[in-house]
Amino acid sequence: MRAVRVECSIPSIEHDQRVQAALLAVSWDYRGVLDQIDGRLRVMFECITTDGNCPPPGFKVGGVTVVEILEEWTTEYLTHHLVSLEFDQELVGRFFQSRDLTLLAGTNLTSSGLIIQVAGRQSSMVNFLRAIREAVPVERITSAKSSEGLIQKGPTLQQHRIIKVAHRNGWYEVPKKISIRGLASKLGLSKSTVAEQLVKAESEIVGGFLENSR
Repeated sequence: MRAVRVECSIPSIEHDQRVQAALLAVSWDYRGVLDQIDGRLRVMFECITTDGNCPPPGFKVGGVTVVEILEEWTTEYLTHHLVSLEFDQELVGRFFQSRDLTLLAGTNLTSSGLIIQVAGRQSSMVNFLRAIREAVPVERITSAKSSEGLIQKGPTLQQHRIIKVAHRNGWYEVPKKISIRGLASKLGLSKSTVAEQLVKAESEIVGGFLENSR
């Protein structure tokens, strides 16, 4: 099946009420399709927050409804919520009714932007992409040549920048020469974003090191 990656920057979509509500969390990461009911698409997302507050079941904004919080767990200063979301037929559900189009891993929303990755029949892809372009400004659409190309390995460009600034300013020295607040100020990002991206980048780097040392 054909596969594409759609990227939208936050400044282009931050006026959208759904994006505004979602960005109260650190990130929303797609985990899989659960069901399709009367044209509505039900999917699983992992919502990551710093304060433990995830939109409750029944919360609805712009055609997206929180159906259920399936599970919650904490890791240090972050809380992870496995959430069942339902997208109305008119929003996106109609594009998946023919069952020849699917969302792919890597679809997510963070303070860096929105990424939608889909695969399917060419005609269905064209209709879906046309609708996205009409709904929101799209920065880039790229083709994926393999499933591996859809999921980035190693730190993202934003994570690389954060790691570089952290290293340059003594974050990894003992004792640390800069705080999360200081890094956030230098980067022009929120403290929660810097903290979360540091953990993700470090995890990728350590994972790659262990993989290569086998």
